[in-house]
Amino acid sequence: MSRRIFVRGTGQEDNIGDVVLRRAMFDRLREAGELHIYLADSSKDFIAALKLGKNDRVYRDMKQWKVAALKSVLRRPTWFVDKPGEVLLTEDIYQGQRALLPVIIAIRARGGRVLRLGIGQRASNEELTPKFRRLYRLSNSVLWRDSASARAFGLGGVMPDWGFESAPGAGGDQERDLLLVSYRGDRPTLADETVTAIRLFADQKGLKVAVVTQVGRDDERTAELAEQLGGTALLWEAGVTHAQQEEKLRILFRRAAVVVSDRLHVLIIGATEGAVPINLTDEPDIKVGRHFDAIGYEKLSILTVGSSSAELVSRMMEQSGRGSELGRAVERARDRVRALSAEALVLRPSAASELD
Repeated sequence: MSRRIFVRGTGQEDNIGDVVLRRAMFDRLREAGELHIYLADSSKDFIAALKLGKNDRVYRDMKQWKVAALKSVLRRPTWFVDKPGEVLLTEDIYQGQRALLPVIIAIRARGGRVLRLGIGQRASNEELTPKFRRLYRLSNSVLWRDSASARAFGLGGVMPDWGFESAPGAGGDQERDLLLVSYRGDRPTLADETVTAIRLFADQKGLKVAVVTQVGRDDERTAELAEQLGGTALLWEAGVTHAQQEEKLRILFRRAAVVVSDRLHVLIIGATEGAVPINLTDEPDIKVGRHFDAIGYEKLSILTVGSSSAELVSRMMEQSGRGSELGRAVERARDRVRALSAEALVLRPSAASELD
């Protein structure tokens, strides 16, 4: 009797990064059983970009998904896998996790597995962490995507972000003539010195500037930066599907020598396509660096405060020369994602992934 795997798969509707993470994890899980994925009100385009298998079943209603999981437990081997990515340590998220307890307890009682693979806390919360920790201790395996989250919870191991699992696309040997730029739209506009540094860096490297949108809500910032930098803009235009936007982005990533951004998965996807990532930021980095630290590629963040444009260009030049180091780190990360996820799925957890 085939195993059924009940997966939470919801994500941010306008975020290509969330598509990439889920697709990578679903592809791996599918090797272990039949997927039953809760996707709530995700759009048809979001779901299409996940490239689900013909035997995958999608659920829109949480109650229906839970009932199906409980019925499955009584009849066949059944697992639960939580969604990958960022965990917000808030009371409402905790209550949502707590509401899954009947499913999780039933699965554990019948010998099934509960997995949380490739997750990470956005920010610490000393008040709520103990509550989340008690829930997570019911898991067979917890793998965080950064060591800071693992230390904060005191359980589980560390794996690279699922985004590193992607194999590079075609055209890896073509000329890399672009500097790709992508910034969040929910932060203050970049300082004049930062914009000047990006423009000077592109000029000195002989690169054309292209500013791109990987998260839909960043479109306004993309257009603004393209004008400031004198570059072209790839917006996420109305009617363009998730799959189409991702392919447009990947075509540009494969032409990029360097990608400059404050968005984690812009930098990760760029890195998997061979572009050297630089996290150039006007604010202290609390997220990006620790996820690259997890693959052994450290110090990619440059804090602009207190530095002149000339100093920033010099530091960007140093970063841009790390292509060989990046290639090795990404290959190791890809291998480690596959090895650790395989260990979790064949019931042979390594010492790095066992709970305390």
